[in-house]
Amino acid sequence: MYGLIFLENCPDFDLTIILYAQVAGRALGELVRKLGERVLPSIIPILSQGLKDPNASRRQGVCIGLSEVMGSAGKHQLLSFMGELIPTIRTALCDSTQEVRESAGLAFSTLYKSAGLQAIDEIVPTLLRAMEDDETSATALDGLKQILSVRTAAILPHILPKLVQPPLSSFNAHALGALAEVAGPGLSSHIGTILPTLILAMDDEDVDVQSTAKKAAETIVLVIDDEGVETLIPELLRGVNDNQASMRRGAAYLIGFLFKNSKLYLADEAPDMMSTLITLLSDTDNATVLAAWEAFSRVVGSVPKEQLPTHIKLVRDAVSTARDKERRRRKGVPVLLPGLCLPKALQPFLPIFQQGLISGSAETKEQAAEGLGELIDVTSEKTLREVVVPITGPLIRILGDRFPWQVKSAILSTLTIIIAKGGLALKPFLPQLQTTFVKCLQDSNRSVRTRAASALGKLSALSTRIDPLVSDLLSMLQSGDDAVKESVLSALKGVVRHAGKSVSSAIRSRGCTLLKDLLQADADDVRSSAAKAIGTLSQYMDETETTDLVQTLLSMGTLPDWCTRHGALLTFSSISRHCPTKLCHSTSFPSIVDLLKDSLKDDKFPVREASTKTLGRLLCYQLQFGGSTLQLVQLLILASRDSSTEVRRRSLSCIKAAAKINHSALATHISILGPAIGDTLKDSSSPVRVAAERCAVHVFQLTKGADYVTTAQKHLTNMTGLEVRRLAKLPVESDDSESSDDERRT
Repeated sequence: MYGLIFLENCPDFDLTIILYAQVAGRALGELVRKLGERVLPSIIPILSQGLKDPNASRRQGVCIGLSEVMGSAGKHQLLSFMGELIPTIRTALCDSTQEVRESAGLAFSTLYKSAGLQAIDEIVPTLLRAMEDDETSATALDGLKQILSVRTAAILPHILPKLVQPPLSSFNAHALGALAEVAGPGLSSHIGTILPTLILAMDDEDVDVQSTAKKAAETIVLVIDDEGVETLIPELLRGVNDNQASMRRGAAYLIGFLFKNSKLYLADEAPDMMSTLITLLSDTDNATVLAAWEAFSRVVGSVPKEQLPTHIKLVRDAVSTARDKERRRRKGVPVLLPGLCLPKALQPFLPIFQQGLISGSAETKEQAAEGLGELIDVTSEKTLREVVVPITGPLIRILGDRFPWQVKSAILSTLTIIIAKGGLALKPFLPQLQTTFVKCLQDSNRSVRTRAASALGKLSALSTRIDPLVSDLLSMLQSGDDAVKESVLSALKGVVRHAGKSVSSAIRSRGCTLLKDLLQADADDVRSSAAKAIGTLSQYMDETETTDLVQTLLSMGTLPDWCTRHGALLTFSSISRHCPTKLCHSTSFPSIVDLLKDSLKDDKFPVREASTKTLGRLLCYQLQFGGSTLQLVQLLILASRDSSTEVRRRSLSCIKAAAKINHSALATHISILGPAIGDTLKDSSSPVRVAAERCAVHVFQLTKGADYVTTAQKHLTNMTGLEVRRLAKLPVESDDSESSDDERRT
């Protein structure tokens, strides 16, 4: 009984004394092992009474003694003493001294081995109730922590339902965090119960609740071990896809916190997180967008530099998904992602693409360049300007190296987007870009040449010295093969379109002379590109230049060589698109119409098609500004009966475009248009019939009601009422029948 006597008379608290208490406790345990039921009735009441001692070290000694006694006694021996043991340990767990509570926790673990669920059912509820009392809440919480540290799996299912019950209080949130520190990986199987409650509480109206819930959630995501990540990650992903903005926002924050602060290896989890967070950049809630962007930054920051290029495809797909989502919400209009309109929004994305451009294979470089362009396309101009210099420099350097055409083409496409959005921020790069683009016009690959031409045209809008550039392009036209000439002509058209006002009359005159010669080229692409360039240039010609050009074209339109005639008609078509007023108000307008009429009888269908397109554009202009239209309509009807399906389809497309511009004015010719359209609705060519259906819908306005359908039936004499009503059900905007630019007025 010396151990019991020592525990009863233990002096003031000291580490040495506690060691003696442990020795005394073991002595008691040995005594119980040998004498069993004969000594338990005496020992247990004495130990229970010892918890009332004002000396903390003695109370701690009592807990140590209890633990040794219960560990030495048989289970059946202790059953009759549960009425005393359980209240004793329950009291010790709420003791005012932490050392006592720690020893009580060990005693509880020993008790649990014998009492099982009885120990939990009679102790845990009391501790939970004590947590509701301000005076005892702190000690009760620590008591729970002590028993949780020794019996995590058994205790958690009993504690959590009480703590996560909504509405979550500040103390309960604090308790969850405190218990999480003790439970550690044992929380893994309960993440689905705890985390959603805490995330929602992070958006609570009470600031204290917000703060404690946030801290608790942070604690929980950091105590999870490698195995627990398999539970945590899916729960966070569910959170960012939740219907509630507060849940999405909170989950996004925790993802960022986890990847920034966790010591676990999370590189394998990064792809899913990156993809999901990018999609969240199109969220309707601004705070969620910001949280997603911050989280994405932290996830990218956790990925080793050399692994970044492997995520290029994933990022591209996610950006595309987010863009499509935003486009659907905005009903198809061009969109910017809200998350890419934030300050420094591109910072976390750039390392991924730049690393691919610098160190990746040729295929990776191509993917990186294309992905960067797609990203910039949905980024605001203001955000882009912040990083335009570090983006553009590397792209120019790579473009100048000997990489496959696919890489060059992708970079040129991206640079074109940057030019369109970066604006004056690109001023430092103008000389380099211009030289690089001009060089690419002579590349052996068509895609590279085409994209270089487009980029050079857009770049010219930023330049203050256009004449030297146009002069260089004109010189390139005097040499080189037809493929290069086509690209140079396309670039010239773009330059004139974007900076035509800055071209001097001398350079313009030289250009017009060279271009007129190219209208006679044997190569279709060169001829067509030259015509488009002259049409674009015609906007800036004075009256004398225009008159001379028209007279030249009228002469060329009657020459024996069909390529020359075709070039002249293509040029009239281009002028009628870019500057129809110069043709319609010209004194030579009757002669132009006569040439177009005669050209409808040409033996070459490309000439007839070019004539038809010109007639359609002139009709649209005349309808818009009140000019004479009867002859133009008659000629288009004539074209609708042409032997070529392309000419017939073009005619119908032109009539449809005219109806969309000024239906009431065109309706004055309905008596002659109706039968002509009716004939084409029975055409043997499927593309022509489809074009005729679209034309009929707009000319007769079939979608506007029964009266319009009745009117159409009067004029479409070869159509049954059922067939006309079928046309009336066609959607107004489904104009897939014609991909021409007849309706794109500039």
